[in-house]
Parts: sequence; C-alpha cells; structure tokens
Amino acid sequence: MSSSEKRSSSTGTTAHRVSPSSDARPQASSAVARSASYGHKSGQRGNPVWRALQMAEPMTPQGLLLAWKRRWKQAVLIGIPVTALVAGLAWALFPAYYTSFALLKVASTEPRLVFKKAESEQNFDTFRQTQIAMIRSRFVLNAALRRPGISELQTIQKLAHPLEWLETNIVVDTYNSPEILKISLSDSDAEDITKLANAVKDAYLDEVVLADRKERITRLSELERIHGETEEKVRQKEQRVEALARELGTGDSQALSIKHQMALEQISLLRREHARVRFELMRAQINQQSTGTTGAAEFSPVLLGSQPGVDGVSAGTSSVDPRATLAANRVTQLKALISRYESQVVDQNHPALQKYRDELKQLQVSAGQVEISGAPAPGSRLEILKRQEKLLAEELEKYSDLVKNIGSSSYELELMKSEIAQISKVSDQVGSEMEAHRIELKSPTRITLMQEAEIPQVLDLSKKKKLTGAAGVGALGFIFLAVALLEFQSHRITDPQDISQTLGLDLLGSLPAMPKPLIKFWEQPKASRMALWNNALIEAVDSTRSILLHDPNVDQRRVLMVASAAAQEGKTTFACQLAGSLARAGRKTVVVDFDLRRPRAHELLNVPLELGLSELLSDSLDIDNVLHSTSEPNLTVIPAGRVNEAALQSVAKDGADWLFEQLKKDFEFVIVDSSPILYVADGASVGRNVDGAIMVVRSHASRLPAVAVACERIEMLGIDLIGGVMVGVQSNLSGYGYSYDYHYGATSG
Repeated sequence: MSSSEKRSSSTGTTAHRVSPSSDARPQASSAVARSASYGHKSGQRGNPVWRALQMAEPMTPQGLLLAWKRRWKQAVLIGIPVTALVAGLAWALFPAYYTSFALLKVASTEPRLVFKKAESEQNFDTFRQTQIAMIRSRFVLNAALRRPGISELQTIQKLAHPLEWLETNIVVDTYNSPEILKISLSDSDAEDITKLANAVKDAYLDEVVLADRKERITRLSELERIHGETEEKVRQKEQRVEALARELGTGDSQALSIKHQMALEQISLLRREHARVRFELMRAQINQQSTGTTGAAEFSPVLLGSQPGVDGVSAGTSSVDPRATLAANRVTQLKALISRYESQVVDQNHPALQKYRDELKQLQVSAGQVEISGAPAPGSRLEILKRQEKLLAEELEKYSDLVKNIGSSSYELELMKSEIAQISKVSDQVGSEMEAHRIELKSPTRITLMQEAEIPQVLDLSKKKKLTGAAGVGALGFIFLAVALLEFQSHRITDPQDISQTLGLDLLGSLPAMPKPLIKFWEQPKASRMALWNNALIEAVDSTRSILLHDPNVDQRRVLMVASAAAQEGKTTFACQLAGSLARAGRKTVVVDFDLRRPRAHELLNVPLELGLSELLSDSLDIDNVLHSTSEPNLTVIPAGRVNEAALQSVAKDGADWLFEQLKKDFEFVIVDSSPILYVADGASVGRNVDGAIMVVRSHASRLPAVAVACERIEMLGIDLIGGVMVGVQSNLSGYGYSYDYHYGATSG
C-alpha cells in the first residue's frame, strides 16, 4: 500500500480519534484525574510554576554550594578575568604611602635589682595589650598633638579633626617579637609622619611610663609616712608600759600575779580580823550599857592582846596597844609571803621580794621598841576596840584599792604589750617594703626606647598589596556567590524525590549517570567502570519496563511518547533504552524519532538517518521502506530522516495519525521520541495520537519551573502523563559488579 493510500484510508480514523469516541474517553478522564492529582500533590491549583516553586527546597548554604558545583567551570571562567580586572583597578586607584615607625621594648617581667615589689605580677599579654591601648588612647594622642612643632605640620594643618585622623591612622602592634612594640604612621609626607610618630612615642613615655615612676616615688613617700606613724605609736605605748611597771613595782606578769594573790590573801585576813573586832566592840558596848560603867575596866580574855602566843605577849596582860597587835599580825603575814615568794621566784633579789623584806625589817624594829617601852596604851577597853576597828577598816580599804589597781593595771599592761607586738610587726613589714622600694627605684623601667622613628626613603607597598588582594578576593567571591545564586534560582531538579514530591509525578525509574574519569578529564573512563555503568543502566531501564508492563492499563498504553521540557535532558537515550528493554522482554517494538530538527535515535541504534520519517511524511516513500531493523530481533526503528518543510507541515496538520494506526497494527509497542515540549510544537501535534507520555528529567540540568510548565502543557492536551524518569543520577555502581550476557549495548545520549 502506498503512503497516499494509507493517508486516505486513515482519514476516517483521524476524524474518529478527534471525535469524542469511547476510545477517547478513558484517555481524557485519565488526563483529568492526572491533572487533579498533580494539583492535589502540589498543594494548590493554578499556576504550575508557582505550585512547583512553593514545593521547592528553600535556600540554604548547602543548596548554594551544590548550585556552585554545578556551574563551577562557568564561575571560574567569569571570575578569573573579573578578579584580574578588579585587582588591576585597585592597584591603580589605591595610593602607596610612606611608613615611619618607632620601636619600644616591653620586658616580659618586671625588672628588679633585689626585691620583688608589692605590686602583683601582671600577665605579660594583658600588660602588653594595656600598653597598646594606652598608646592609642586620646590622652596620649592629645599630648602628642600638644608637643612643640606638631601643630605647625602641614599634614596636621590641612585636617579638620587631627585627633580623629591620628586615632584612625596610628598603628600599634608587635614587631618580630612579642616584647617589641611598633608605633607606625603612613602618609604621603615622610617628614611629617616621622615627627608625628616620634611625638606619639615621646608623649607615651612622658605621660605613662615616667608617670608610673613618679607614682612609685609617691608610694615610697607614703610608706615612709606610715612607717613613722607606726614607730611613734610603738614609742608611746612603750612609755605607758614603763609607767605602769613603775606604778606596780614590776612589769613582769608572773610577779604581778603573785602580788595580786598575796594582796587577796591579806584582804581575807583583814576581813576576818575586822569582823572579830567588830563583834568584840558590840559586846563591850552591850556590857557597858548593862553595868552603866563608863570608866576603865578589866580587859576580857577575848581581846586580841590577851590571846597567848602572839609575839611574846603574856596571857595575863590586861591592856595591849592595838597598833602593836596589828604590827605583830603583819609581821607574821610578811614572813609567810616572803617564804612563798622565795620558793616561786627565780630571782631572789626581785624588787617585789625586796620590798616585802624591807617592810618586815621596819615592823620588827618597831615591835622591839614597843617591847622595850612596855607602856600600855591609855584608855578603856571600849576605846581600844574602836581604835582597832578603825585601823582594820582603813587597812582593809587600802588593800582593796591595791587589788583593784593591780587587776586593772595588769590587764592594761598585757593589752599594751599585745598592741606593741602587733604594731611592731606592721612597722617591720612597712619598713621592709619601704627599703625594697627605695632600692628598686634605681632599677630600669619595664618599657624602654629601642629606636626613634626615622624618615622613610621607600614607599610602603604592603598596605596597597593587601587592599588589592582583598579587592580581588572580594570580586572572586562575589562572582562565585552571584553564579551560585543565579543557579539556585533556576531551581534545577537534583533528586528523584523532586519528581514525586515537588512535581507530583509517579517516579517510574532513575538512570545512573555515566562515570567520569578519576584523574584526567579528557580521558575515557576505564572499561570496567563503563561495563558496570552499562549493567546498571540496563537494570534501571528494565525496572521501568516492568512497572509499565504490570500496569492494569497496559493494553490501552501501547503508544508511549517520551518527552522532555528542554533539549539534552536524556529523552532520546531513555526512549531507545526503553524500546530495547521491551524488545528483550519479547514485545515487538518500534521506535519513531519525531525529533525532526535534532534527531539522534539513529546514532544510538546504529541505523542510517536517511529513508526515515521525513521522507515518509513527504509522500515520497512507502512505510516499509523506512522501517530499519536493529541488532535486537524485536526492535525496529524509524529514523527522523532529512527534515523538510512538507514533513513539518504534515506533522502540524494531523500529527501523522494514519502512521500510528498502521504501527499499532504491526507492533505491540510504539515508542515516540518527541521534540522538547516547551520549544517545539511538534510534540504537541504528535501527542494527540499517543496513549500516554513519560516525562524525562536530567539530574542537575532540568529546571523545576520548565518541567512543571511542560507537564501542565501535556495535561492540557489531554495526554495521560504516566510518570517521570530521572536521567543522570549519581549512584554507587559497585552493586552491579556481576553482569548478564546482554547482546544489546547502550550508549549515552
């Protein structure tokens, strides 16, 4: 049958396909359901691009880095010349200045001759940073600007705010060593910046370093004043101790304790004697009142003088002098005290002991005189008792005052001694610190001048180089960031999940990317890796074929269109691989290359380009003449042929519907390699004659908005969009180390 006859016989078929027949209803209803499902998965109905972008991955550093990796070659090609241009402009625009600097040495430890001073040892890093801050402080910079001749400099006179300029341009940092500070200034006038650098250095040495030395001198004067005050306090308290010792008769604490104890015992004796005399006095007064006698009377035996054995006074004595009685009692008491004192005191000539001995001697002399005279004291017994009671009361009061005086004075004496010890200790410490300060004032300062600022003779290019390098790096970074942002905004599809989650398509399969050479990019990958990739590719396509064959609607999906949104997304490769997989499964399959403008199916299937679809549609050949067999027994291909205007008009007119009717009679599956949906109308024309479409997406190449629009356009044409396939997925090929004896090869496309 000629091609003209085939066209005429298929006229009714064409009308029948266009009319809403029973065969068209399942396809239309499937497309409507697919569109609803796409809108449901996207989250909204309406603009497909907007729906896809709503589901796209948000911008993250990882996403930007991945986008830059996809376009790193373009980024480098653009960035290198831009970087060179910006660096050249920066080198030309940034001026070079003279730099003058002065050097100071900062000792890591405080210099000292002998002693450590009282100031705490400061951390060296902290001290150095403090000195840097002091040099840059406005206090020092103002002092530098006030120095003679600085205000007359031209560099200063042309500035509206010299202090701010100096604060901004002065640089203080280390110079080849942590112990060396560098004070530097940069400007076009070499002499002025030299004078300014020296002025800042001199102001710092005068206002900070020498001021610190003056502060130490002031501290020494303060230590001398404190030492003099403490010495005066010690002297005054020692004088008070001496006065108390003279008053008490001794300054020894042990002697005072013994004296206090003896006084307490004397008071006890006096109190008993006083009580006895008062009792006798009351008896005498009662007897006198009862007898009415007022004259002299016989002395009672209970009188102190009538007691036997008291210093040789006889029992029959009727009248005794009370003073003699008291003296005799005191003699007895002193003998006992002297005996006890001699047994407890090491020094037998102690002043207190000698005092008691002298008193005893005087009393013994007085007692001898009384015994020689033997004259009794005049008066009655009552008068004698009264005088005796009075003398005892006076003696008791005297010893009571003595006890009080000894107690308070001894406490004050001990307190004075303790205070003297404490003040003496403080005075010794202050004196030691004072002497150390006096000696260490002769030691050198911690900061010394190493080098005056000198007039520079050569321009300093270091700052210019740094600025130029920073400008170049900034330009390169900007280009890289711009490329990454632009690439990220293109929203390329990178993961198979984007097909199902973002586009709402059923993921039918993913084809692995062709391996790249490990070392040199211009060489071909190793044969072993290519074999692994070939096996992995065949297995991936066979998995997609299994999904299609197990579809309940497989009988209504015999004509399948493989489409893509744009060119070079792998649709031709997948169409040929899918056709080969169906043929290996025993299904008689034909591949029709409808990408008339850029055909490639003939290259992948190794058939000639001529005598193909273009020649068939231009009515110059019969269909049998354009069917080309391949190495696969069940696989046939119709290449695109040499495209001409008649062939394009025929496709636009009816989509070659008669051809599909004939192919469906002769083959089980018809695989259509269509042109890109977004840029060529041929795919839309052919699409009305297919049973379903498969969208091919290339990883890291296909753009999400474009694929979304292509899917929407396919659905608007009423084509059942079966699902999507991703090509070029990075995967591990080690699992495909074993292979089968495939006699149908595969190549990239």
